[in-house]
Amino acid sequence: MTVPISPLAPLPPDPQHRRKAKPEAKTVMHRLMVPMLISTAIGVYIGSVPLLVLGGVVWIGWAVYYILLTQILQPTGSSTPSVAQHSNIEALEARGEYAKAAQAYRSVIESQPQDMVACEKLGQLALRQLKDFELAVWAYRQAEQRSDQPKRQLGYALIIAGIYRDNIGDSGKAIVELRKVLGRYPDAPNADRLRAELEELRSRHFEAP
Repeated sequence: MTVPISPLAPLPPDPQHRRKAKPEAKTVMHRLMVPMLISTAIGVYIGSVPLLVLGGVVWIGWAVYYILLTQILQPTGSSTPSVAQHSNIEALEARGEYAKAAQAYRSVIESQPQDMVACEKLGQLALRQLKDFELAVWAYRQAEQRSDQPKRQLGYALIIAGIYRDNIGDSGKAIVELRKVLGRYPDAPNADRLRAELEELRSRHFEAP
């Protein structure tokens, strides 16, 4: 028997956030040095001028690309989301330092416009540990604005509506959010259930003393 799911239930985590680790380009470049060294040694041993010239050209090309790779193509610093940075924040959570973790996630969100993982983690932390529901709304709103996938945007919008309805208890704002959702995504898979939810919220809201 299938258990009915609330139309405001959040979507499952984005599978793109769980990609398998791949060797870094710099590691691959280092591995290429072995056959290059062997071929150069062979050229020296047999005294082959063409092979030595070819080896010299290859070495120059390798050096130029390595400099581009390490200095330009893959820069380090705050311009790219850092897995280590997230790990440090998760360590704060593990120690129960939730306020510090929340501030750290917020700093990452404000400094790195492409980092959606920090938005999701801050939203979860604010909901489950801090019970700071306005902060959770802010975090998921940031995720919604940064995502370029309509399905993910819909999911974040529904989470926000659900927070207003279930956690904050503000049916007026939940109604506003649901209206926005149906306006932006009229053909959403659960649009009919969302409309029914909206009508139920309206009736409760306007009948309340």
